[in-house]
Amino acid sequence: MSDPKPSSSPRPVGSDGNVFRCPICKAPLAGSDTATFPFCSDRCRLLALNNWLEGKYSSSRPIDPTDQLDEMPRKEGPPRGI
Repeated sequence: MSDPKPSSSPRPVGSDGNVFRCPICKAPLAGSDTATFPFCSDRCRLLALNNWLEGKYSSSRPIDPTDQLDEMPRKEGPPRGI
C-alpha cells in the first residue's frame, strides 16, 4: 500500500472551506498561521502598506465613531490605571 500523494493545491483555511488568496499577488495561501497573513510574503505586506500610504486605497465614506459601539465588548469596573 502506498501513501497518497500530497495535494499540490493549498489546504482550505477558511471556516467555510474556501482557500484564501493574497490580496496583492493573488497567490493561494497555505494557511492562516503564517506570520504575514493575509499576505503571502513580507514583500506583498509592504506593497499593501505602501498603497495605503500613497492614498491608493480609501474608505467608502467617512468613519463614524458610533458605527460599532453596540458590537464592542463591555468591561465592568473602573478603567485600568485608576
